[in-house]
Amino acid sequence: MNRTFAKVFISEKGVAFGIIREASQPFPSDLAERKVLAEDESGNYFIEVNGAVHFWDHETTESEFVASSLDKFISGCTEPEAVELKPDQVESVWIDPEFAKQFGIKPKP
Repeated sequence: MNRTFAKVFISEKGVAFGIIREASQPFPSDLAERKVLAEDESGNYFIEVNGAVHFWDHETTESEFVASSLDKFISGCTEPEAVELKPDQVESVWIDPEFAKQFGIKPKP
């Protein structure tokens, strides 16, 4: 089971990346020779490349530079900003059917 670090990463360019958690194997075959540092909530990975940290996108298998060192990566991890939505701001939501069952919510056909 993954441990959630519950931090977002803000790159040196100011780009925010999703909630980070401890990466768990098996890793995609494209990462077999890479040092995997962490993964985000969408299945993308943070990997070490020549001492720098890159973000590896699981959909494109491309990586991009995000931090010049592991220390910079760690210092870029921060608490996510709280988001509060008013009921009229929510148009739809997906709820895992198994989770919904715990609250007596039946999925719509």
